[in-house]
Amino acid sequence: MNYEILVNKYHKIPEKFNPKLTNIKTKYKEDMDNLFLEEKTYEKFLELKKEALKNNYVIEIESAYRTHEYQQKLFDNLVEEKGLEYAEKYVAKPYTSEHETGLAIDFCVFKNNKFIIEHDMANLEETKWVHKNCYKFGFILRYPKNKEDITKYNYEPWHIRYIGDIAEYLYKNNLTLEEYNNIGE
Repeated sequence: MNYEILVNKYHKIPEKFNPKLTNIKTKYKEDMDNLFLEEKTYEKFLELKKEALKNNYVIEIESAYRTHEYQQKLFDNLVEEKGLEYAEKYVAKPYTSEHETGLAIDFCVFKNNKFIIEHDMANLEETKWVHKNCYKFGFILRYPKNKEDITKYNYEPWHIRYIGDIAEYLYKNNLTLEEYNNIGE
């Protein structure tokens, strides 16, 4: 499994990319049975979640694996609602979304008996803790602040990506996956 795969607006998911998905559970969507992640990604997220809990931080999975069809639906809905230019800035087209790899997680925070998602969680201590510690479990904050010109996506404090062993290197050198791949070219 290539955990370092670069998927973005310009690098589509290879046709032969076939993650081994496993069914997952999340309190955010307790009634859903059809949620999936790549096996090791889920295992490592559970370790991250357990470590967060030691600090009295409760994190959950808000969004995980998406099919190409579902990604198309998300994109089309946003185009209809806000226009093409807006949609291209905020939602990946099918075959260019990391969620389609099973390696990306949109996490949320459970605090004060409610789930806090997306931009509402940006300044929470729980979110900052995840950003500072997720590399220990093989994850990176995929779309960090002040890197929008590189990733071509706005800051997404909720979107983490499993990349395995290189996570610590990227974190300690303040690199995006795009920058890491340019170094290697």
